[in-house]
Amino acid sequence: MAGETDRLKGKGKELKGDTQEFVGEMTGDRSLERKGKLEQMKGKAQQAWGDVKEKAEDIKRDIQDR
Repeated sequence: MAGETDRLKGKGKELKGDTQEFVGEMTGDRSLERKGKLEQMKGKAQQAWGDVKEKAEDIKRDIQDR
């Protein structure tokens, strides 16, 4: 469950970054474009962290079921 929250928040950051990058490209604002790319990376990292947390929870449940 905890991993799911991180994955959803991360996806939100990634989408926000996509928008920032697009607006930066369209307006010629290189700073906004870079911020968008950074936000996308943060979002992908948070999604990956959510995956790790989910895997850890699965392993914990498997161990407890034995």
